[in-house]
Amino acid sequence: MSAPDKGGLRAWAPWIAMAVVVVVALAIGTFARSEPTPEERAQNLAETIRCPSCKSQSVASSDTPSSQGVRQLIKERIEAGDSDEQIRDFVASRYSREILLDPSGSGFGTLVWALPVIMVIAALAGLVYRFRDYRPGGRAVTQEDRDLVARALDDDPGAPADADPADPVEEPV
Repeated sequence: MSAPDKGGLRAWAPWIAMAVVVVVALAIGTFARSEPTPEERAQNLAETIRCPSCKSQSVASSDTPSSQGVRQLIKERIEAGDSDEQIRDFVASRYSREILLDPSGSGFGTLVWALPVIMVIAALAGLVYRFRDYRPGGRAVTQEDRDLVARALDDDPGAPADADPADPVEEPV
């Protein structure tokens, strides 16, 4: 008789369950968001725009007059009904694209967003490839394994020559 096939649905069940959990968690995280308040929108936008007179500091964390002016501009544009992208584009048109702290989604900026995702996918693919044949607990001890252990115990330089490997070794006190 041949052994039952272990590669069926039972082997894939944990992976399917994990995929379902991830999809449900992503769906809840995506669709459960409520509309942010104008103050939250202004704060979020201010955190993505660099201070015009500071280096590597956001408008939200700077107290310079230029940062205060940009924060006021953001509030005015929100009250006027502009979207977040329209506000970011307007600020970038006044100061240049370099004022935005997060990279754009085109050109070289695409690499900044896509490279980590590609690396995670490649790492997961490598793990799946490496462990695709892994079956825990499916191996039995063979006589060859027992002989290898016996030879290793016989080669122990600290063991007495006439000692039986099955007898416990007494340590000197």
